[in-house]
Amino acid sequence: MDIATMHFWGKTKYWWALIITGILMIPCGLWLWFQPALGYEVLSLLLGWLLILFGIVQLIVSGNVKQKVRGWGWWLAGGIFDIFIGFLLISNLALSELTLPYFFAFIFLFKGLSNIISAFSMTSAYKYWWLYLINGIIMLLISFLFFFTPFTAAYSIVFLCSFVFVYWGVALIIFSYDVKPDKTIEQPK
Repeated sequence: MDIATMHFWGKTKYWWALIITGILMIPCGLWLWFQPALGYEVLSLLLGWLLILFGIVQLIVSGNVKQKVRGWGWWLAGGIFDIFIGFLLISNLALSELTLPYFFAFIFLFKGLSNIISAFSMTSAYKYWWLYLINGIIMLLISFLFFFTPFTAAYSIVFLCSFVFVYWGVALIIFSYDVKPDKTIEQPK
């Protein structure tokens, strides 16, 4: 793979795994929207398992790159971070419910900053770099909403999370096509 064709995140033959993760997140978000009473209790388990799944996908993608080219470290760091947070959420439900808004805030802060950095690193090579910038800004705004959501407003957290799950699922599906390798570029074997 030519390093000039790589952007910040890198290309992978496992791009379809991001589509599957995104497709799984959309119905989870819709379920949360229509089941708010059960949602807060189930939310930490649901998010925990989805983060573990997404973290595993990120580890596979980072290990897929035969030559350690630009961008593989973000996949590795993101995968480890997502798996760690996922296991924290599923291991202790009482602790998860208490700290759930802050988990969301830090996850989206990390994802937002990495998308903004990604956007600026690919301004010259990709004409749709600004979509990454917009996605990063939206994720930062969502992060700040989670930081300032009071604990007594569990329903607002559930509805915000349902929106975030649907948004994140759609963003992953769109993002997966950008990390799909081009057929015209020779892939390493």
